[in-house]
Amino acid sequence: MRFFRPLICACAALVFTSSASAVIAVQSSHNIYLSSQKTNLSAYTIERNDYVRARDFAQASGCSITYDPQTASIYINEEQPYDASAETHPPATAPKISAKPTSQRIYINGKPANIKGYSISGYNYFSIRDLGRALNWSTIYNGPQKQIEIDPTFPYFEKNRNTVILMYHAFTEDPKVLADNPNLYTSPWRLRNNIRDMRALGYTCISLEDYFKGKAEKGKKYFIITIDDGYVDNFHLAYPIFVEEKAPASIFSVVRTLERDTPNFFTAEQAKKMEDSGYIKIYAHNIDHIDCTSISGEELINEARRAYEILDAKLESKPLFFAYPYGAHNKSTYVNVRNSGFRLQMVQHRKFAADDILVRKNVSYNSVMREFVKKAYHN
Repeated sequence: MRFFRPLICACAALVFTSSASAVIAVQSSHNIYLSSQKTNLSAYTIERNDYVRARDFAQASGCSITYDPQTASIYINEEQPYDASAETHPPATAPKISAKPTSQRIYINGKPANIKGYSISGYNYFSIRDLGRALNWSTIYNGPQKQIEIDPTFPYFEKNRNTVILMYHAFTEDPKVLADNPNLYTSPWRLRNNIRDMRALGYTCISLEDYFKGKAEKGKKYFIITIDDGYVDNFHLAYPIFVEEKAPASIFSVVRTLERDTPNFFTAEQAKKMEDSGYIKIYAHNIDHIDCTSISGEELINEARRAYEILDAKLESKPLFFAYPYGAHNKSTYVNVRNSGFRLQMVQHRKFAADDILVRKNVSYNSVMREFVKKAYHN
């Protein structure tokens, strides 16, 4: 693509604004991290979204930024290096300030991007989330630490409130076991019908990994199948159903059982066979099935990292996701699990704001999917 000499700074004076009414921008209290490093980026919050000055973002990320005054267009390109010779000094931030929508066009890697922006004190500020989406960079709000975390090594991820996550545990064909423990057990026949019923309701089955990669389109409905613990009946009774129905599923294994053969749990060899089918992925349910809030932060970090390492060694795959035993979590466990390398965390009830926490709902043997989806959280 053609790059223009920045005759006018891409963020500085003479920006053109639309006729829309001005709004109040409040100085953001969030720290902004890029590739795990804290930046000095300052932001304004407008209608619950944070906006940064275009040139400041380019400087922090190392992307080139140029401006064409003839078309009032800003060009950001991650394949070209940042040119420090064109830097300008931004104005001092104010606690509150007037902001007006900008009509400046913005191009990301040569393509026009739909990025919301405002003119503030004569400078262009753009939505951090929109910039992350356009660049396909992971952009996560970490509520417990009040941080925005940008990571170019992972894809952009955003919940669209259109995906239900089902949670199972064990499977049996014994009527007495099903009658006595309907919240823990379901039958292969019922599992198959659950999948078909969800599809009949207009939901598409998507893998957790594809969901993480942003393949759940807006305007459609999806469901994700997850199973906890790693019982051997998952291999014998549920796995054939997933293959027959062409339905991907994620199993969160108590990782210690894969490290050494454990009665009633599937082995590492069986896990590998399921993964090789292309329909199953194995992730971490911690190394032991314990309440993560009942141990120290240091102990949890050691356990989570050990679980991560064992999965990586046994299955030769990157274990991206973590499910809490009993769903027990708090702000401290969230931070420690995230710092251990996991990209999404599974819970049954969300306790605080965080983009990378997903809420699941247990499917019992008696669940009727038409009623189930009405009460289920849509991620």
